Amino acid sequence: YVYREIFNGTQQNFSELQELNVDDLLYDVPVGIVVLLSIFYGTISILAVIGNGLVIWIVATTRQMQTVTNLFIANLALADVIIGMFAIPFQFQAALLQRWNLPKFMCGFCPFVQLLSVNVSVLTLTAIAVDRHRAILNPLRARQSKNMCRIIIACIWIFSIFLAAPIYYAMEVIQVKELIKREGDLIVLSKPFCNNENLTDEQMRIYRYILVLVQYLIPFCVISFVYIQMAVKLWGSKTPGNAQNDRDVTLLKNKKKVIKMLLIVVALFGICWLPLQLYNVLQATWPGINDYRYINIIFFCSDWIAMSNSSYNPFIYGIYN
Repeated sequence: YVYREIFNGTQQNFSELQELNVDDLLYDVPVGIVVLLSIFYGTISILAVIGNGLVIWIVATTRQMQTVTNLFIANLALADVIIGMFAIPFQFQAALLQRWNLPKFMCGFCPFVQLLSVNVSVLTLTAIAVDRHRAILNPLRARQSKNMCRIIIACIWIFSIFLAAPIYYAMEVIQVKELIKREGDLIVLSKPFCNNENLTDEQMRIYRYILVLVQYLIPFCVISFVYIQMAVKLWGSKTPGNAQNDRDVTLLKNKKKVIKMLLIVVALFGICWLPLQLYNVLQATWPGINDYRYINIIFFCSDWIAMSNSSYNPFIYGIYN
């Protein structure tokens, strides 16, 4: 049984307990679980970096691939590369070991990078949806220029940094004492732990609600609305029947193919991040869920599903584009 508590020695009497600083006794995790989770997380991290790195390289080096939509897709791939390099491996080891073994500055940096990447991803998906909506429903209007696309991407990154900044400020490495019962003896163990120290519980709760709204609910309402309108427009169109309109038929098929690809990307993003977003809302509303016996298993499943989203998109692009 493990009873974790951040306490002040003057508040409670632990004189009858033995205080140790033994690294290998701080948190027991079965070796088989460690190996299995390491393989799962390691696989999606490698796939995310290599697959999305190739997407960026193709768009950057192939001039005819540098369309407005592909520039947005490259930006989405960059966010996934960042998740694969910084968020997946470091956040995973901290969650698994329940202690912070990395440099102190990374305590705030790693969750900041994860939030930044998620913000960039969902805002980029929203920008793609709005751009496609404009091109399909108003085809005679002037198309969005690449320079305007780059300005929008820059704004996405600036807003995403601003939205993720509070988590960098909040997190700090502290020493946590853990009360463990071993073979009838109670032992107090001290360990470094990355925890919210600079925001109150109420401030963190409000912040988490804002994140769920801005990086999940609102974007998906916008995306769903515009894609439904595009689907009605494209799949409701009558296919020209004579040979003179073969080019129009081909263009329509290509548009439908692109929309199908983007719909799959958006749907996967929404499905993969839903369990972790629900956990974040529940954790903010009812902190007691973290005392549930199997909450660590629920968290790892939700977190892995969310992180795995970063490795799927290159395969979708390869199949449809």
